[in-house]
Amino acid sequence: KPVIFIPPERGEPLPSWWSTAKTFRGPFGDRSFGVPHSLLGLPAGREWASHRKIVALLFSRRSLEGCMGAIHASTEELAKLCEAGGVLDLYPLLHAWSLDVIGRCAFGHEFGALAATGGGEACAFTAAAALLNDGMVKHQVLGPLAHLLGWLPAWARPRYWRRVEEARRLYAGTAEAIVGRIRCGGEASGPVVSSFCATLSRAAWSVEEVVDEVVGLLLAGHETSSNTACWALHLLATSQPQQERCRAEVDRAFESAEAKSEAAGTSSSSTRLSLGELEASCPLLLGCVYEALRLFPTVPTTPHIAPRGAQLHGLPIPEGCPVSPNKVALGLDPNLFSQPHAFDPERYARGEHGPHGAALATFGAGPRICVGLRLAETELCALLALLLRRFEIEPAGPAPREWCAVTNSPRQSGLSLRLVPREWGKG
Repeated sequence: KPVIFIPPERGEPLPSWWSTAKTFRGPFGDRSFGVPHSLLGLPAGREWASHRKIVALLFSRRSLEGCMGAIHASTEELAKLCEAGGVLDLYPLLHAWSLDVIGRCAFGHEFGALAATGGGEACAFTAAAALLNDGMVKHQVLGPLAHLLGWLPAWARPRYWRRVEEARRLYAGTAEAIVGRIRCGGEASGPVVSSFCATLSRAAWSVEEVVDEVVGLLLAGHETSSNTACWALHLLATSQPQQERCRAEVDRAFESAEAKSEAAGTSSSSTRLSLGELEASCPLLLGCVYEALRLFPTVPTTPHIAPRGAQLHGLPIPEGCPVSPNKVALGLDPNLFSQPHAFDPERYARGEHGPHGAALATFGAGPRICVGLRLAETELCALLALLLRRFEIEPAGPAPREWCAVTNSPRQSGLSLRLVPREWGKG
């Protein structure tokens, strides 16, 4: 059935039935190319609720506080690679950064993606993620025919789909290694990661279920964040007045943290902001994140299935039709956002976005809202804080172009920026 997009209509909110309707699982539920035993692929029900309860532990506030060291370590590694200055394509570096963050925070696993990318090596996971995203779009276009591919022996499948399966196996192989270490009682760095891994090891799930959940977390947890980071940095680079306001906020936060450290006798050469300091002292950074998600929606469509009796602006919707917000049009609706084409990080504090971007269903809505949204907010704010503290960020070369498969990224054009080190901002 065709997807129906919810258009802007006099600033009206999304219909209440949409938030609680079943989500459209699409290719994620496919047994051959998706992750059918994960939160992304499972239908709503008892099994899904069991998975959600366990995975949600990873993204509690206590867990995020425990993850700050891993987030800062990855972010400082990225900043170190940028210290030479000059023009850089940040797209591959940010993709590697977010993969290292989710690996360290969720599983205590070292991908070494930043080290490889910074050393001039191609990150296999970057290419695999791009292929999987494209494959999901093609899977959706093929509709029921796509499911037939899973019944064909590997040698009989078209070469393109064999490559998609190889990309999935790369993630699955890594997930199996992580699961094997967990089930054998292997070490996981940090008490929160150890607790989460221990919970996974005790869960009454099959190995296939655990692997699918790990693959789902890796897929959903790193490319979405890296793409949002790209668009946020592009907006800051092309809006110097807003960049200066955000930098002033960041400088005050770091100076306050440094003063507290000195007073407590715990000062060091590299000050790190705690989760509480980021939240209390850097509201503009969170505003940057949500402005990037409004002007460049990382996941432009999030279809839900219309229930019986659903209506949209007074018109009946056939039961079973996929219905998605038109996030591009809604994000530019002047009834929802004043001067909608302007990049304004203060919008979030003014409430225009709603809690966690509810006005646009930025992270979805209802029971299946993105389980990792708080990790995304935290890692992105920590990234922007450190880069603004250490560098002046300027555009360089052509503007990045949007390339939309499942996610919206500057994959084809890259993100060329000039990062000029600030000698007084090394924290």
